[in-house]
Amino acid sequence: MFRSKTLNTLLIVMACFTLAGAGVFYYLSHKAHAKDSPPSIGEVVDHLSVTTDEITTNLKDNKFIKVTFLIEVSNKKAKSELEKRQFQVNNEILYLLSNKSEADLNGEKGLQKLETSLQEKLNNLMKNGTIVHVYTTEKIIQ
Repeated sequence: MFRSKTLNTLLIVMACFTLAGAGVFYYLSHKAHAKDSPPSIGEVVDHLSVTTDEITTNLKDNKFIKVTFLIEVSNKKAKSELEKRQFQVNNEILYLLSNKSEADLNGEKGLQKLETSLQEKLNNLMKNGTIVHVYTTEKIIQ
């Protein structure tokens, strides 16, 4: 290229630094973007959720309810903590249901209120993450 060996070496070193800088920028920008994307449904089901036991209890109006929830958490530590707190989760569910009547739980709005109330109560227990969402997977009232 140039007659000066020093100038050739300097240009090659500058090109290498430029390519390395571009590579680092690309890697870091894609790594940050990957963290911002929501987890896949498979990851949520396998690593970020806990299913409660089937709970059967009486309601305020002497009806019976059989219910099961899937609780989505923010990270794997939160899942581990929630699994250890399963007895407290069941306790909170029983407290919530014992103050509800069949009319309170009927329809989409009633179920959403129950899920939101449970999410708030469980978030108060959590130390290593948060409850992202509570899904009702089974509900039978008799």
